Amino acid sequence: MSFRQCYLIFWVIIICAVYSFCGREFNWSVNDYARYNFRTFSGFAAARQRIDFNNIDYKLLHAAIFYQTNLARNRYNLPSLQHLPALEQVAFEHSKDMVQYDFFSHISPVANKTTVRDRAALSDIDFSILGENIANVSGLEYQSGRPVYTPPQNGGYFSYTPNGQPLKNRTYLDLAIVVVDELMDSKGHRENILDPRFTFLGTGAAFFYESNFYDMAYFVVTQVFSSE
Repeated sequence: MSFRQCYLIFWVIIICAVYSFCGREFNWSVNDYARYNFRTFSGFAAARQRIDFNNIDYKLLHAAIFYQTNLARNRYNLPSLQHLPALEQVAFEHSKDMVQYDFFSHISPVANKTTVRDRAALSDIDFSILGENIANVSGLEYQSGRPVYTPPQNGGYFSYTPNGQPLKNRTYLDLAIVVVDELMDSKGHRENILDPRFTFLGTGAAFFYESNFYDMAYFVVTQVFSSE
């Protein structure tokens, strides 16, 4: 084999390795929960990428909210919750239902899914204690209640000043921080996050455009907690 051939093979291997690494970084899987914790996840490069609303990595977003929740528990010297894929699926389905059927509530109008216990039972989850949190946050770097120039006023985008810098899409980590901060500001939701009886957590989010607010990008988020 010639030197040129060896050289080309070497670079093919390097390029494939880089491609594999980068591709792996942006494809979160359930196995990654064993590789990260609430401290190390913040350094995960993909979590700091801005969310592309046309190509949302829901598994990564769910993980970001999961770890941010454990960070909140750690601040109160509580043990970290464990990820449970079945709870994530229950949470994800409820968030998608809230978008599809246009409601925001722990009580669902969907047949056989009225309560969180009903929804968990559909996934064969039978724990003595279940809890649920829901949140509704903007996918843009928008502070709720702050005056903003809307697309009809502003050439088709949101900004805080006339024709100013458009509000950027949040990163996965930033969205998770906003979600958990909002939940911690609500007494009942805070109690769920800090309940020492809970040992498992699954989080699910769904994207939509808020028709009541000039089609701003939003996410509805569900958390489902359970005991042993």
